[in-house]
Amino acid sequence: MKTKILTFLLVFTIVAIQQSCRKDDTNLDVDLSQYNPDGFVKGELDEWLTRTLTDQYNIEVTYRFNRNLGDVSRNIAPPDISKVKPTAEMVLNGFLKVYENVAGAPFIKQTTPKHFVFFGSTSYNTNGTEILGTASQGRRITLYNLNTLDPSNYENVKRRLRTIHHEYTHILNQLVVIPPSFELVTPGDYTSDWASSTETETKAKELGFISRYARDQFSEDFAETAAHLIVEGQEYYDAYVASAPASAQEKLRRKETIVVDYFKQAFNIDFREIQRVYQEAVVTHYNAPRPVDPESALGYLKTGRIADISVDLVNGEHYVAFGKSDDFQAVWEEVVATMPTLSGRQVQSLLTFRFVENGYKLIVDGRYTNTAGSAFQASFDFPVTYLPNGHIKFTYVQNDGTGAYGNGRTTLAGWKPLLDYLEAHEFVPDWLPTNAGPENFRKFAGFYVDGDEDNYFYGPVVLN
Repeated sequence: MKTKILTFLLVFTIVAIQQSCRKDDTNLDVDLSQYNPDGFVKGELDEWLTRTLTDQYNIEVTYRFNRNLGDVSRNIAPPDISKVKPTAEMVLNGFLKVYENVAGAPFIKQTTPKHFVFFGSTSYNTNGTEILGTASQGRRITLYNLNTLDPSNYENVKRRLRTIHHEYTHILNQLVVIPPSFELVTPGDYTSDWASSTETETKAKELGFISRYARDQFSEDFAETAAHLIVEGQEYYDAYVASAPASAQEKLRRKETIVVDYFKQAFNIDFREIQRVYQEAVVTHYNAPRPVDPESALGYLKTGRIADISVDLVNGEHYVAFGKSDDFQAVWEEVVATMPTLSGRQVQSLLTFRFVENGYKLIVDGRYTNTAGSAFQASFDFPVTYLPNGHIKFTYVQNDGTGAYGNGRTTLAGWKPLLDYLEAHEFVPDWLPTNAGPENFRKFAGFYVDGDEDNYFYGPVVLN
C-alpha cells in the first residue's frame, strides 16, 4: 500500500511539471539580465534612507533581500516595502535620537552599528523561540519580523525597540566590558535551557532575573536589564521587583545599580536621563502612556509612599463634610443597615485603607461591635492593578488567615456592598480635595470613580 501511494504522488508531480512546461513553451526565451539585482534603480525610499541615516549617522540600511546577511540555514522572507520607512523611523526616534540627545551626536555616531539589516519574517529556533534581532561584531544589527510592524500600536513598537536597545547594549559591552560584579549577583542560575517548560517566567523572577531569556548567560542578563529599564520603564521595573520574593528583590536592585553605574563610569552617560528621554520620545511619536508623575497621588501609591488613608464616615474633623460623596454614603448606609442582621452587630464609622507591598495590595479595615459592645476589626485584601491610563482596579481576594481576616469572613455579608463598590469601578487616585489649599497639600488623599468625579471618598493620609 505504501508503495502504491508513493508511486501515485511521483506520477502526479511529474505530470504537473510537464503540463506547466508545455503551457509556457512560447515563453522560454527569457532575458535573465532584466532580473539581475545589480540593475536595481534607487527610488524615493532609498534617497530618504540616505539623507536620514547614511548622511547623518553613516548607517547603511539593507532591506532588499540578501540571503548572506541572514542565517542561510533558515527560510526568512524580505520585508514588505511599506514597512521599511516606519522601521527606519522607529530606529531613529526610539534609539538614535535618544542617545544623541543625552550623550551627544559624536557619541552615537561613533558607537552605533553602521549597518542595519531588515527582514520581514521571524527567524525561529529549534526550541520554539524566535529571534527578533542580533548584533554582529559591533557593526551590524539585524531586525526580524518587520512585516507585522504597527506604528499605531505602541505595544507592537515597544517590543521591537526593546530588541534594538538590547542589541545596542551588547555593542557597548564590546567597547567596555561588563563589570565582573554583575555576573556574581546570580552566578549559579544561568542556563542554556532557559526556554524549557520548567524554566518559567515565574522561576526567573524568583531567582532575580528580569526575564526568562536573561538566564541564558550574564551578558544577556545585562542587556535584558538595561533594555527593560529603558523601554519598559522604571515603573515597570519597580512593579516587577515589588512582586518578587525578598531575596530576588535584592538581586534585581543590585543588577539595576550596576547597569546605571556602568553607563556613567564607562561612557559618562546619565542612564536615568536615557530612560526619561526615551519615554518622552515614545509618548510623542507612538502614543505611549505618559509615565506617572512621581509627586502625584498615583506616583505615591506606586512607590509605596502612601501607608494608609482613613475615612471617618460620621465623626472627625473638618474634612468629613467633603470626605465622602452621596454615592459613597449610599453604599455605606447599606453596610450600616445590613450589619445588624448578622446577630445584632453594629458597624463603626471609621474605615482604613492600608497600602502594602509597595502599593500593590490594599487592605481594607472595618470596625464593628457585637451585642455585648466588644469591638472587632474585619480585614479584606484587594490586589491593586495599575492600568495603562493611570487608573487603578481593586479586586477582592479572600484571605484565609485568622484574626481580623477571620472576622471579615464571618461578617462578609455585612461588608459586601462596600466590597462590591470597590470592585465595580475603575478609580482615579488623587490628592483630595483638589482645592484643599497649600496648607493641606498631600495631607489628604482618596479616589474618585472614572468618569464620575462626584463619586469619591478620601481622608487624611499617612506616608511611609
